Amino acid sequence: MINLSVQRAATRICTAATIVLMAGCSSSPTRPSDRDGTVQVGTEPATRSTRSTEQLRKDYSSIVKQEQLFERATKLLEASTLSNDAQARAHAYESLVQLPRTLSKVVDRGLVDENFGVRSIAAMAIGKARLQGHADLLRVMLTDESPFVSSAAVYALAQTGQSVDRSALADYLFNEDDPGLRAHVAFLLGEMGDESALPLLNEALRTPMPRVMSARQRLLDLQMSEAMVKLGEDKQLVPIRAALFPALPSDLEATALAIQALGELKDRSSRGTLAQLSESAGPNGELMPPEILLAIAISMAKLGDQNGWFLADMFWMNDREVVRADSAAVFGWTKRVEDLEKLERMLSDPSEMVRVSAASALVRRLK
Repeated sequence: MINLSVQRAATRICTAATIVLMAGCSSSPTRPSDRDGTVQVGTEPATRSTRSTEQLRKDYSSIVKQEQLFERATKLLEASTLSNDAQARAHAYESLVQLPRTLSKVVDRGLVDENFGVRSIAAMAIGKARLQGHADLLRVMLTDESPFVSSAAVYALAQTGQSVDRSALADYLFNEDDPGLRAHVAFLLGEMGDESALPLLNEALRTPMPRVMSARQRLLDLQMSEAMVKLGEDKQLVPIRAALFPALPSDLEATALAIQALGELKDRSSRGTLAQLSESAGPNGELMPPEILLAIAISMAKLGDQNGWFLADMFWMNDREVVRADSAAVFGWTKRVEDLEKLERMLSDPSEMVRVSAASALVRRLK
């Protein structure tokens, strides 16, 4: 199954989110009129309630209500770092980058987590938040059995001003057969912002991996291009934009990655193309999968257009947990007051994935 989920990319710490434990269609994305009408909320027909948009805005504009939601979301994310599910733990550490003090309290247990993906993401969260006081554990991680973890430790130490040998990143970029690891390292180099890494990435981009399937090679190339744009090589926006329109179903994952990258890179010139994509048919003439539409909504919000809320409004009660989680992420970016009602309900979703995504969205919306 193609992994098109955008909820784990909400903070974009982890382009290599697939290192943690490892499409469907819905109704046409026709935008409803934005009027002061009645909104249905709830996940079960027997428990649906109705409240006017005006009443929702009044109730959820309350400072007291928002503080209560923020506290509840924060506690949920902190508790999720102790979840039995590695993906929930990883997403919790990603989300807590928005709350550096809380992250600093709990991240050490992430650095010694039994799952190498969680260890990697916890280290990357330290680097992203530039947290001090964790260097000793990070230095132990430099010799971790997983290169994902050791490279993340290099990144975290560098981002927090510690001296560290970065040569291992170049070794992984050229001498590893795993395209996921190469993509992970490329992401780290882009995040580190050192323009001296550009020649290294240029050479890596031109180095073929003949034993890697073309779809995985394409994803790697896109992640290399994204890293190079972060370091000032704007011409690499061209292949990212070119990946937006899928010719085959197998192209959809590259399309999702390109959408996310353009939002992260603040490529405002792509707004019109993204809007066009949201109304386009898929590679076989079908509707675009919800995950693609929701990724577009998030990237458009990052580019200054927060009108993608209506896409999440279509899918937030979807049968698939990953689609509900992605919808929650959209609500965190589009910032309509009345959507706080939906996020509050999603904190009680049967799926932990959805609960963590809703908590992350509330923190983003209310911090």
